[in-house]
Amino acid sequence: MYSQDILDRKIGALDWGIIFSILILFLIIYIPRSIWMEESEIRNDARERMLDISNSQDFYFELTGKYSTNGEHLFELIEAAMDSLIADSTFTGSQSLNLSDGKYTINIERGFEVKVDTTFSDAVIMRKVKLDTIYTVGMKNEDSGGVDTLFVNVRDLKSFTNDEMFYDIFSSDTTSRTEIVTDYLRKKYHLSNERLYCPITHEKFYFDIDESDSENPIFTVSSPVPDDYTEPRFLVFQFEAGRHGSIKGGITTWASE
Repeated sequence: MYSQDILDRKIGALDWGIIFSILILFLIIYIPRSIWMEESEIRNDARERMLDISNSQDFYFELTGKYSTNGEHLFELIEAAMDSLIADSTFTGSQSLNLSDGKYTINIERGFEVKVDTTFSDAVIMRKVKLDTIYTVGMKNEDSGGVDTLFVNVRDLKSFTNDEMFYDIFSSDTTSRTEIVTDYLRKKYHLSNERLYCPITHEKFYFDIDESDSENPIFTVSSPVPDDYTEPRFLVFQFEAGRHGSIKGGITTWASE
């Protein structure tokens, strides 16, 4: 028969074996899951960056009539055009932009800044409280010789008080109302040059302009990451980038996934 000490040691070893097995099982389940999540997050990030580039090229084409192979210049021109129109609502038609590498002529339409903001920025739903003041005014009536009573808001009050038939302001009443508005400038999105680079390899995304049809050029942005790209994780596991895809003429290759 085993002595009590030997039994205790065997039970202790068995306990540690069970704990170790549970730990290994946990790691086998948890680590692949964390890698899958990382793969998905990076793939989505890369695709969002390509969407930013593709949308920017569409706006660039609208402003200049052509596409650009220079990503930094692309982002700078779009940001400058949008900021100029926000600062000056009359900045429309044929205009010049002074950028870091020179002066560029663009043709910008009214509302361009709204299109850019609604494309890139996240909408913020806000509640605004507004005060409305209604005035009770009297206006002389030539026909009856009396005074007619009218209700006038603050915007129109001056036109009544300046009228030669104005008699008096009898009273006023102020009420509050809540309006729900959508604000895109509160969380304004900026096209940083970091968006031009792949989040895995840190190489620039590939730009291609097909000008075989000079009247309808086609822009394509694609990932520099090969479909079979892998990286080691935790010695025995692998990170697999998968297919990041491309965008050609505004159409994504992952639309059907």
